[in-house]
Amino acid sequence: MGQRIWTIVELFYRSHTAFRELFESYEERVLSYTRLTGRPREELRLKSDELGNLLDLKSLERLRDDYIQKLKDLCHLVFRGQDQTDLLDRYVSDIFHEISILKEEHYNVKVYGPLYERDSAEVELRHILDDAHARFPQELSHIRYLFGQAQLRLEEHLSSFREMELFNRSLFMHADGFVQQAYPEGIARFYKLMFPGGALEGYYTVGLSFYLAGFREQAAQAFTLAEEAYRDELAVGWHRLASNRGPEAGAQHGLADSPLRLEPREFLRSIRLKQCRLTAAAAAEPTDAEVVPLARMTNPMPRDRRKGS
Repeated sequence: MGQRIWTIVELFYRSHTAFRELFESYEERVLSYTRLTGRPREELRLKSDELGNLLDLKSLERLRDDYIQKLKDLCHLVFRGQDQTDLLDRYVSDIFHEISILKEEHYNVKVYGPLYERDSAEVELRHILDDAHARFPQELSHIRYLFGQAQLRLEEHLSSFREMELFNRSLFMHADGFVQQAYPEGIARFYKLMFPGGALEGYYTVGLSFYLAGFREQAAQAFTLAEEAYRDELAVGWHRLASNRGPEAGAQHGLADSPLRLEPREFLRSIRLKQCRLTAAAAAEPTDAEVVPLARMTNPMPRDRRKGS
């Protein structure tokens, strides 16, 4: 289940980022035509090749087949029961459906539009182009809305994933990848949605997980980031965090029954104690020069002396 949950989150945010890039590219191209023609976008009438180039067919196919298809199947497994289905599952299914419609609409423009132009089939060509001029912005806007609603629903679930070690470690290890692209705040935003103590508790939790599992380098990195988060919160006042720990404030993210496990300074004391132990453990390790080669351990005598004896 932990692996499925992590894959759902990864696929969703990667697909959302891919869609935003596709949407922004579409908007830029439309605006360039409005500037070129001097017409508002509602009155634009483009040729089939111009209209088809507003969207990239390969990008649509990758978005649907490499991300949304897998995401939809996993959401069915995790969020759909015999009697009911979670809103996240519904939104993802709708996104898949709408992208499929958009892809077919785009295919008609790219493939059949030039054929009708070549054969001077004006009626059929006008039908395809008029339909696409109306459907492209409608479908894209609706998909954008569905992604926004799906993200809000997924954010409501994030706090229920915070006890999953695989999820916490994976999130931390991808902090510089799609996690950073998901929000302007990056992983700090995930932690605010997941933990009552925000980034401090998030980094502390994953650091503790690495620490207990013996991954000292990752633990030290997470604890250092936890200290930085503590100082950042200290700059604005920890009273703000304390005021957000009440039932009403936490209910929207599922944190009402999850008070901060430790006070901020207790987190800090625990972090520094573990950092001291990590430093001591690292200092106790032998250097490369002190490590005895395996050949010398199994065969301590030089060969020529051994023969002579």
